[in-house]
Amino acid sequence: MRKCVVSLSNRLKDPGHAARYLTKALEVGDPANLQGALLDVIRAQGGYQQVAAKAGMSEWRLKLMLWDEEECWKLIRLAKLLGGMGVRLVMVVRK
Repeated sequence: MRKCVVSLSNRLKDPGHAARYLTKALEVGDPANLQGALLDVIRAQGGYQQVAAKAGMSEWRLKLMLWDEEECWKLIRLAKLLGGMGVRLVMVVRK
């Protein structure tokens, strides 16, 4: 029997898998983990320039958001606040 091994990068090309991956990273509550997960998805989906263009922002702004730890803390604090209200912040595929 032959095993089929799919790399993380290939799986993260799928928006559904990327959404689950980012949701889990957010739930860990560590900015470095969230930054790493965002970078994994950005790389898998074509790199900074391509993702920034799809998002309607400059590559510079995307890099600033990714590498500024305070930006990641804002998302983590929002997730914690929502958790305190009994709801969960999740990433889903945009249709």
